[in-house]
Amino acid sequence: MAAHSQEPGPTAVDAASLDDFQLPPKTVFDRAMPRYPNVWFYVDASLADSQAAAMRLVADQVRAAMRVRESYGPFSNAEGADFEVTIEHLQPWEDAEHRALQHAHAFHMRYYHSALAAAKLDRVTLRTRAGSRDFYRVAASAHYEVGHANPNHADVEICPICGRTGEYASQPGNLVERVHDPLGLEFLLNGTIRNVVVHYHHEDQREVGGIIRALGDRFAVQHQVFPAQSGDRNTLRIGVVVIGARR
Repeated sequence: MAAHSQEPGPTAVDAASLDDFQLPPKTVFDRAMPRYPNVWFYVDASLADSQAAAMRLVADQVRAAMRVRESYGPFSNAEGADFEVTIEHLQPWEDAEHRALQHAHAFHMRYYHSALAAAKLDRVTLRTRAGSRDFYRVAASAHYEVGHANPNHADVEICPICGRTGEYASQPGNLVERVHDPLGLEFLLNGTIRNVVVHYHHEDQREVGGIIRALGDRFAVQHQVFPAQSGDRNTLRIGVVVIGARR
């Protein structure tokens, strides 16, 4: 079952599964991309006249909502991305029994759009309540991990925040695919980690908030989270955010 929240409106996509969003295969992207994108933004074509405009809309909204730092390279390892965003110094984990493993956390997201445009997969037609509509789309890979400056970056298995613990304790295999990715998706959408509200550790220490609440102030927003880990979709869950015009 897909977890979802949506604002009723004509641009709400009639989707029961990921298949309804016509996601492309992983081979569309650069081979340096290790994991299938776990976030997909669909922007109604009435709000943008090109994928580049849709990308600007998404990036502007994410930056404004979450105060992320954008980086355009050069990168030591861009993993095939066009650019990336980060928030550092989140949720410091302090444990007297594991002082050597203590760390703060980082949200990290890479955007992928040029590969979709090159393959002419940047614009798709989807079924909505008002009939077929065109959308521009942008992919991203979001994850939540040990902070980049910490010597334990990126993995501490026993961390109660970003480790293979709690509801993720029984997840086998790659820690990034099975834990860091779904945590990053949750954080991006809702501003929470394991259903706990996250605050900035500096500045005014306000809630991060996530993008769904912020987008809903200006747009008709629909979001759904689907199970993945099938075929070439080597990430635990995939979130889809549909951004439409208000009536």
